[in-house]
Amino acid sequence: MLQGDLATFPLPDLFQWLDQGRRAGVLEIDSGDGARFWLEVQDRRIRAAARPPGEHAGLGTLAGWHHAEPPEALWPEACADRIVDLFLAPPGGRFALVDGAAGFEDGVPLDLSVGQMTLEGLRRLDEWPDLDRRYPSESALLCADGAGAPRTPGQRALLEAARRRVSIAEARLGLHLSRPAALRRVEALRELGLAHVEGVAPHADPVSSLIDKAQLLVGERQFDEAAIVFRSLLAADPSDRRVRALLREAEREQVAALYEELSPVAVPVLLGGPASLDSPAGRRLGSIDREVASRVNGAWDVASVALSCPLREVETLKALRKLVRLGLVDLRDGAPAPVRSPRRVGTPGPA
Repeated sequence: MLQGDLATFPLPDLFQWLDQGRRAGVLEIDSGDGARFWLEVQDRRIRAAARPPGEHAGLGTLAGWHHAEPPEALWPEACADRIVDLFLAPPGGRFALVDGAAGFEDGVPLDLSVGQMTLEGLRRLDEWPDLDRRYPSESALLCADGAGAPRTPGQRALLEAARRRVSIAEARLGLHLSRPAALRRVEALRELGLAHVEGVAPHADPVSSLIDKAQLLVGERQFDEAAIVFRSLLAADPSDRRVRALLREAEREQVAALYEELSPVAVPVLLGGPASLDSPAGRRLGSIDREVASRVNGAWDVASVALSCPLREVETLKALRKLVRLGLVDLRDGAPAPVRSPRRVGTPGPA
């Protein structure tokens, strides 16, 4: 297995290395938010990729329409869109290349050139700022033109949305597309003379409405509920920098609120020792909670436990709060006995 950081080994370089070296295996990419994505490469071709997720936490129901295409007919285009979108995502994240395809048999069969997808990704990255400015409002209406035939199932489904005169936001929610992928398809239909964009929908853009509601939740300190909304939107569009920034800010505020409840200088003590984790209360713990419990040694304070844990700071503190509320951990005041400071382990957060 080969693992690396996309900040030091950028995606275009990684794809070129796979192509020129005729590497074979499964490439897993973790951008830090949303579902992980994988693709199988062999003999300079992408042979399969992770199946697109279904409806993102009910977001598709907000579109108010549904296309008639069979879901599996849209999968190959959706996978190609996801590969291209990787080039538009903010820098960062990690990758792993594993030998063989064992455990990855449920993907979507593809036959794409690694080199061509690299060039396509870089081209779309270069075109994206102009395309983004061309469609500043997702409330703009899609409208069908002419009687020509779209070239792909994905274009056919988007043309169906245009015939119903839905907004760009509703169209992409109904098709589970990222904003860049949706606008690329809008441009393709426009160039074919099959659709154009005009006006503004009489109702609010559903994506903007969700973001507004999530920000209200943050203001009401309902951080977990707000994070669910932000992460659902990121799962639908990992390249959305606005949502990523809002999620990062919400997590900063949640960390500050958690430190108000869990003093960073208080020393957590596991009541009853490790055996307490097998108690009825202990059986309510998940893997994250147990990982944090394993760092509680009666010497490190809350801040030190957060530093030592390989989880994100917000997840560590939420797990520690759960342990306290279940009565498995007690927070004690006073300076801990001198111990060797824990080594800080990477705590990845939203890029």
